[in-house]
Amino acid sequence: MLAKFVILFISCVAFDEALACNGYKAKIAKLENCAGDDAVITIQEGFDVKLNKKCELVPTGCFVNKAFSTAVAKFKVHKDGIVMKDGKMDLCAAVDQASTEAKDMLKLFGAPSSCPVAEEKICSNDHKVDLSKYKSMLGMARGHLIIESEIKHDTGKSCFRVEIDITKN
Repeated sequence: MLAKFVILFISCVAFDEALACNGYKAKIAKLENCAGDDAVITIQEGFDVKLNKKCELVPTGCFVNKAFSTAVAKFKVHKDGIVMKDGKMDLCAAVDQASTEAKDMLKLFGAPSSCPVAEEKICSNDHKVDLSKYKSMLGMARGHLIIESEIKHDTGKSCFRVEIDITKN
């Protein structure tokens, strides 16, 4: 569950104008670190993810983690103005239960695969994740998406707000 959330979040956070597999195009309209300067997790300027014609997700750039042992996320996903999903999730517990495939994807992005997490700068330049088995689901994502996530840690909080437009050529 955490892996799906993290992959969806990172994918949505970092899409720039890129031709995606199956003819889809995604463009970030807005990306915001909304927890301020004291955020525990911060996505750095220039972080990007592209979905290429081979249906590979290619992240570039870095994010910074301050040390934490807990991460409980409250999230909301809107599509075309309608709340599609909202909830609360213990990310550390979920990552412990993630499948081997999901943990491998997290490693490609440089994301932690267990808690506690040490303070570090994580850069994921030129790694690739094959998403070809999910290309038939891109039609469900078409539209204007807004993803909001506030994460409470034992050492502070993190917050992200992302707006993405997904269209088909």
